[in-house]
Amino acid sequence: MSIHAILVPTDGGDSLPNLLEAALVVARRFEAHISVLLVSERKIKKSATKEISKELRKNLIDEEMSILTGVASETEQLVEAFSKRRRIELTDRPMKQSGVSISFHHERGKATEIMVHWSRMFDTTAVMRPTFKSGLGWRKASKRYHESIMMQSGRPVLLVPPKWDVHKAQHAVVAWNHSLEASRAVAMTYPWLVQMKKVTLVVPKASLADGEKLVENLAWNGANAELMPLNRRTSSVGRRLLKICDNIGADFLVMGGYSHSRVKERVFGGTTEYVLQNSQIITVMVH
Repeated sequence: MSIHAILVPTDGGDSLPNLLEAALVVARRFEAHISVLLVSERKIKKSATKEISKELRKNLIDEEMSILTGVASETEQLVEAFSKRRRIELTDRPMKQSGVSISFHHERGKATEIMVHWSRMFDTTAVMRPTFKSGLGWRKASKRYHESIMMQSGRPVLLVPPKWDVHKAQHAVVAWNHSLEASRAVAMTYPWLVQMKKVTLVVPKASLADGEKLVENLAWNGANAELMPLNRRTSSVGRRLLKICDNIGADFLVMGGYSHSRVKERVFGGTTEYVLQNSQIITVMVH
């Protein structure tokens, strides 16, 4: 599996410029196409405005539609400006020549449903890593689309940290625990891994033998990989994993997401939310 089409879903927020820069780093590596998808979802429901007059109800609905239309126009202009600034082709049709291209798409409806539907047709989907202002921060974000895309797309999800400095990732860490999710994560990111200068496979000590086999398989596929055991239990698995990334200078993390049986604890599987909250490097998750 190579990377030819990258989906960038957005609600028109301020994070889109940074997200586009991250998607462009990937797109240039694979000469891929970036599809920016804006979904306008109406929040004012007719059934919720029964207590007010028809005229006021109409005004509220018209005002919301005007705001949504304005956001769509501004987002399209932002994509067009990005295309010109980065000198990449703005087109929604596959190009015969090689190179990076970008397109803008606007749909109306339920944001989560539409974004998940689109994400199933792309090689990867890039989203901003959710920020957490309180214990409920992730739950609020998940009601939008982050968690839904990760769990329902069946494709790799590229999580971009809020404060990420644009650079070309060169050193990847792969979290391996022999789970289905970890296996899929590795299989779906081979194109990324073989282009890295270095790949470090982090495994629990009980899985070192399996880790050695996977390092060999990565080498057969052209990846420069080495094995590193997960250090002794001095803190949570997620904290230890991110600490390793920091210590060895890794700038790219690959891991399986939530296990299909989320009530069952697994090494690495239970670290998903910690990484979602704290990762400061590009992180690819596969559910």
